[in-house]
Amino acid sequence: MTDGAHDMGGMHGFGAVATPGSERVSEHPWELRVFALSTLVGIERLGFGSGRAIREEMEPAHYLAAGYYERWLSSTEERVLRRGTIAEDELDAWVERIRTGEDVPVRRDPERARAAVDATTKSSPLAPAGSARFGVGEAVRVKRMRPAGHTRCPRYVRGVAGQVEAIRGLDALPDIGPYEGPDEPVYAVAFSSEALFGWSAESSWTVFLDLFESYLEPV
Repeated sequence: MTDGAHDMGGMHGFGAVATPGSERVSEHPWELRVFALSTLVGIERLGFGSGRAIREEMEPAHYLAAGYYERWLSSTEERVLRRGTIAEDELDAWVERIRTGEDVPVRRDPERARAAVDATTKSSPLAPAGSARFGVGEAVRVKRMRPAGHTRCPRYVRGVAGQVEAIRGLDALPDIGPYEGPDEPVYAVAFSSEALFGWSAESSWTVFLDLFESYLEPV
């Protein structure tokens, strides 16, 4: 996440937090189609870059006003345009044809659909981090930084000290590009609520974040 409107950790003013079990998956049928389309664009490598990183490029007022799946639709369109999978005039033409009620072609490919489902549901554990710089129980501090592009280091944790709780393994640093960065150890780091947000009348709690090694420094 760049330092933009989407980096909302620790901020006020966005309404009540939905408790587990109270949220709905979607409000409208088109939203599930957008989710499927975005997923397929990634699996089939039809789009450029990362959907998450491109969503972060949205104009802040548009980002905050847009619904969740509208943001996904915006980034999916931008990804296929940047890849050259579809030209902008083709996209505009299809928008107009759909707006006027024209029937759109339907393709049913059960084998490809099953392959796509398998690709989204299968995962493998991270490789062991044999050369980790920090050990379990060690105190670390998140570096103060102002990244110009995408990062997985949230703003509210920068400059705060915590403790390594576990070493997750090796993963590709996403700041450079999806699956393009060098492999780095990933750590589960524990932070106290007071260190992150200051004292409050609420009881103290612990926040756990998975952070790449290059985000951290020794205390």
